[in-house]
Amino acid sequence: MENLKISDFGGAVLAGGFSKRMGFDKALLELDGKPLITRVTDSLLEAGLVAPQIVGGDIESFRKLGYSCLEDEYPGEGPLGGIITALNYFKALEKSHVFVVACDLPNISASFINQMCKESLREKESVIVAMANGYLQWMHTLWPTTILETLIEAFKNGERAAWRAIKDVPLIKIDSANPDHLLDIDRPEDLEKFLNEI
Repeated sequence: MENLKISDFGGAVLAGGFSKRMGFDKALLELDGKPLITRVTDSLLEAGLVAPQIVGGDIESFRKLGYSCLEDEYPGEGPLGGIITALNYFKALEKSHVFVVACDLPNISASFINQMCKESLREKESVIVAMANGYLQWMHTLWPTTILETLIEAFKNGERAAWRAIKDVPLIKIDSANPDHLLDIDRPEDLEKFLNEI
């Protein structure tokens, strides 16, 4: 197997959701002294991903905190638009893959990201998605940039679910050794659970 070149991998954090269940912008929620989104971007940097970008959301506030940001090319159209935005940006930089994650995963693991990147060496055209407790975690997925046109075509045809947009694309599922790494803070009770465990 060829060696992993982490410089071939970009990273993107999707922050364009409305946080309806939380009632406020959870990306900037402070947890253990850090904004939630910082916990995520720190893990991407620790994994060695190239120039992580925040896609969508309160870009003005994110930039004031020093983050690199991309305007969502399809605001209000769900995560698939953000994924396309990220792949479009990194494909122009000649990156082979983009790890795309939601902004609300406080325990994301750099080592697990690296495991997913290594898996891509076996099947470069496959989408690599994390699994936890038997469920696919589409907001913790490694996308080959070669899939961009497939996603754009599906989007143009009205598709908004990432998993349906790639129904004819090879998929590799990787179980997380620790499901807590994929804990997302969607609701106040998720936040309470996280705070009780740190």
